[in-house]
Amino acid sequence: MVSPETERGMAMDYKIFDADNHYYEADDAFLRFADEKVKKHVRWMSDGKRKHLFFGDRKSTGVPNPTFNPISRPGAFHDHLKQLEEGHRPNTAAMAQKYGELEPLTPVYREREPRLLTMNEQNVESILMFPTLGQCVEHLMYDDVDMMYRVFRAFNTWLDTDWGFNFENRIFAIPVIPLLDVDMAVKELEWILERGARAVCLRPGPLYGRTPADPYFDPFYSLVNESGILQTYHAIGGQSPYDDAFEMMYCQPPVYDKGYLTTLQLALTPGERPIMDTLMSLILGNFFGRFPNIKVASIEMGCTWVPYFLHSLDHAGGMLDRHIEAFGQKLDVRPSEVFKENVYISPFPEEDVVGLANLIGVDHVLMGSDWPHPEGNHVPEEYVVVMPCASSWGDAGYNGVWLNPSNDWIYRHLHAAEERMVDV
Repeated sequence: MVSPETERGMAMDYKIFDADNHYYEADDAFLRFADEKVKKHVRWMSDGKRKHLFFGDRKSTGVPNPTFNPISRPGAFHDHLKQLEEGHRPNTAAMAQKYGELEPLTPVYREREPRLLTMNEQNVESILMFPTLGQCVEHLMYDDVDMMYRVFRAFNTWLDTDWGFNFENRIFAIPVIPLLDVDMAVKELEWILERGARAVCLRPGPLYGRTPADPYFDPFYSLVNESGILQTYHAIGGQSPYDDAFEMMYCQPPVYDKGYLTTLQLALTPGERPIMDTLMSLILGNFFGRFPNIKVASIEMGCTWVPYFLHSLDHAGGMLDRHIEAFGQKLDVRPSEVFKENVYISPFPEEDVVGLANLIGVDHVLMGSDWPHPEGNHVPEEYVVVMPCASSWGDAGYNGVWLNPSNDWIYRHLHAAEERMVDV
């Protein structure tokens, strides 16, 4: 493992806000606080030495090893992914060895007190904490509204109990709310707000036959807008509406070459596709005009798509007139400016982070290490090797926004770095 000190020749003298940390769920994350109906629906089943989690008769496939024991070491794939981004070809033998870098599950991945001690060792001030398994199961209940919200109430109760939606103003474990039914989603949002949640995690992409900007969801968004809670979208795993759409468009009749289909599907619907669809829907639906206080964060879906996306946004509404009107309201500004005002992006460390900062403003770029996942950084500090040099922050971005007291809960660690930045 290469540390930031080795690569930069210096030690960091400021603390990190990490917008993409993860926990590994306890085996009973969906069951400990479940009612009897959920306990009959969510079941663990064994297949030899392996255990699988079922929701009704549907198996959760988003995480190959949902017990997480043993688990890949943090950052096990990081160097390999960085080499691929630089144009190198895959080394199959080397990757096979990386997959073998397993370790026993430790309390750091499942308990908040040990995690807090590790954060201190890692020079991390605060984190947004996302699920590993909890992001992968929503589509398994798309046809059962009542069960969907029973399951996620049980999950969010477990999350608040084990991690806390706001633990010591340093660990912000983010509850998940499906938008299958707006009334039940509002009830869940009210519930998490009563318990101090500072962010909510929504699934990116189409919402059960509706655009995310559909006024049907306005009661939910109105409460988000009023409360100031951060609206986050995180990369999803497992089955999703995109699997269903691909099956309908490309597999009728069935294609015999399954390997080709898998490669094609991953290329046509990559990890960033859901957030692109979501943000296109929201901005062209004048979502931020209707809900001006909402801020949206895209987590673990990269940034290489942003330049093309902004270009496409500004070409919406017709080749000549660029007329954009939705739900009785006209969008009078360039759509790309709406993006830059309201959207925050957490790029992958192997991407052009400096280029993204120059494009959308450094104050809208979130550092996310994905720790302790194998595709993330070995340690959060490692991300520093891709961060922009001091001169690229700019007065308006760093001093005007990152050090703005109104952002204190999320950027508190940066205030202590102000003198250092001025000196530089």
